[in-house]
Amino acid sequence: MNTIRILVVLLLASLMQLAFAAEPATGLSYTDVKLQIAKIQIQDSVSFDDAVESLKLRANQHNLKLAGVSQLYKEIEALTGKPSKRMEIFNFCDGVTAGKMINADPMMISFMPCRIALIEDMQGKRWVISMMMDLKLIKSLPADTRSSAERVMAAMKDMMVAASKGDL
Repeated sequence: MNTIRILVVLLLASLMQLAFAAEPATGLSYTDVKLQIAKIQIQDSVSFDDAVESLKLRANQHNLKLAGVSQLYKEIEALTGKPSKRMEIFNFCDGVTAGKMINADPMMISFMPCRIALIEDMQGKRWVISMMMDLKLIKSLPADTRSSAERVMAAMKDMMVAASKGDL
């Protein structure tokens, strides 16, 4: 019985070794983090352009710098030659908070810049969507950094709601 167990263990170990040997070494390592995706529908009475303007103005009120815009729908149209539903990705940044977060944990760079997308779905509904850091991740930061990160996350949520309502 012990001999069979030993043979099974050796067989499994050999198979595992083959499986790992077959995958090329990339040097990549992975960190699992919990993320949340926030979304809110843009009110029917608010145009896409008004939602964009509201998003930018509210970001300015929160001292978040507009770091870039990707008008993805234009790229899709250029590549396919066909009309695309409108979708734009806006990048915002608070450089001081970013610096604090990266100093606390270099992996935080993966959340930067903060992104908020405005999209029109296939049914014509328009949405504001953003990836949000999990509260546990924010709470793991040092106190001063945590309060800055919480302020930015609150600003992002406020920006999303403002865009959905067309608030200026």
